[in-house]
Amino acid sequence: MSGDPASTLLPPSDGPLLEAVRTVLATPGLPPVALIGGLAVTARVSAAGALHRATNDIDLVTIYLEPDPEAAELIAAAHGAEARELVVNGVKVDLIPTSPVDDADLDGHEDRDRLFLAGHRWAFETAEAARLTVPGATPLVVRLATPAGLVAAKSHALGFPSSTRRATKHGSDLLDLIRLVDLYGADDTLADRLRAGPADVARIVADVCDREILANPIRAARTIGAVSPMPIDPDRVADIIGAFVDGLRR
Repeated sequence: MSGDPASTLLPPSDGPLLEAVRTVLATPGLPPVALIGGLAVTARVSAAGALHRATNDIDLVTIYLEPDPEAAELIAAAHGAEARELVVNGVKVDLIPTSPVDDADLDGHEDRDRLFLAGHRWAFETAEAARLTVPGATPLVVRLATPAGLVAAKSHALGFPSSTRRATKHGSDLLDLIRLVDLYGADDTLADRLRAGPADVARIVADVCDREILANPIRAARTIGAVSPMPIDPDRVADIIGAFVDGLRR
């Protein structure tokens, strides 16, 4: 049909993840969800005709349902899983419930919380229908976070990680952010969309990029090197992210 989104072909290795998403979306009573995280970044990178790193879990944003059962509880009950450690079809699923927020709600919160609350809700609200598939599989239509929404969510993971995440996923978080900016940041398009976003999202993302990348591009490139499918040039990293930050701070 002419109204259907164009198909994005993912690497064959993402087949099990896509089937796990299909199973999750078939859950009776499931509220709206949007795909974020590594699989969403792979989808956006693949749509731009580039290769990306492998991932092994699923990240979704959704809405709070209280006092009704939350999305994780619905999925766990439908698929014989544990809500606290949700695994579907052998794939770990992380769900982030969100609520509408405005400046008054965020007043007094530190940047860590402001970016988490506003960024993830914005990624949910601005997600777009996407048609994802792998070779030989039936395509799946899912709400997919936009590149700007992914940058907001990924910047929180990059800039305010737990000690465990920094030790295990810092390189992949850096790579995800840089690939999105490289592929979607031309002509300040990505920066403009973030500046039009909620709260202080653009300023906080710029601060994260300054601190985690531009303060030491050589270190950032070295950290990315362990997970990147292609060589990373520190000077190019500095150029890409430097121009992006300039656009965010305009």
